[in-house]
Amino acid sequence: MANLIRGNELELAISVGTVLGESAAQATHYALELLSRKCMAVTTWDLAADLLLMIPDNKLQLVKLCAFYPGCIAEINDLHEKCNLPDAEECMQVAETTEADGDIFETIKYYLLSTEPERALPIGIQYVKEQLCGSDWTLDSVFPYLDLLSYIRTEQLMLHKCSEFRNELLILCGYIGALLAIRRQYNSIVPALYEYTRPSDELPCTPPSESQRAMYSVLLSRIQEEPLKGMVGPDCVTGSNLPSHSDVHISCLTGLKIQGPVFFLEDGKSAISLNDALMWAKVNPFSPLGTGIRLNPF
Repeated sequence: MANLIRGNELELAISVGTVLGESAAQATHYALELLSRKCMAVTTWDLAADLLLMIPDNKLQLVKLCAFYPGCIAEINDLHEKCNLPDAEECMQVAETTEADGDIFETIKYYLLSTEPERALPIGIQYVKEQLCGSDWTLDSVFPYLDLLSYIRTEQLMLHKCSEFRNELLILCGYIGALLAIRRQYNSIVPALYEYTRPSDELPCTPPSESQRAMYSVLLSRIQEEPLKGMVGPDCVTGSNLPSHSDVHISCLTGLKIQGPVFFLEDGKSAISLNDALMWAKVNPFSPLGTGIRLNPF
């Protein structure tokens, strides 16, 4: 099942997992979540919700789906009702109450579901920055906050008044995404995630200094073990090892010729391999072009 998921054969993985039952539940639920992301498109939102409703502990996934849904307020409230969530106006009241109580995660969640989702950005970003300034944070303590924030509707994230928060969110998602990529051994995209987060003037072949080695050791201590068993290792879709097509494309991540299936980014020109696109989207949902657009290569 891990090989099927890492090969993006999500429908087949779910079918196998359904037959295997409880022993494969964790992998099945992960495949359902990825497949629902594939369905977050114009005509398939209801299907995305149906897939998530197949997961027993599904409330957070349903919150993300509803937060990202771009419909009018009536359509948003209809999806909320299907997902057993309060309507957008009630979510605003809940968010203000939880903010007063100091529950950051619940505050972010309900602001994203409300009529003013952009109010989640400063609260969540400030919290993550405060955690990163401490000495005891881990990948698993900050990633859920950034993952939740990343589901803010694209049109809200693109608002001019959100530009500063958008830039900070993209940088933080790139930084934490790089650590998650290291943990999952997505080695081909780690350098690009690093450059996306903090461009450097140093030569790429400069040997690491002692201070850099020490810092890397500290970062590794933040990463911990991957909870999704069998998901460590690079994604490899069908056709990845076949000879290149005559229409040659160069990856904007690696600068190398792409072998196997190609994934085009939102500008219609920049391309990366489908393998890299899948791995990137699993650790950092935002496009490598830094536009704030979410990737959907599933």
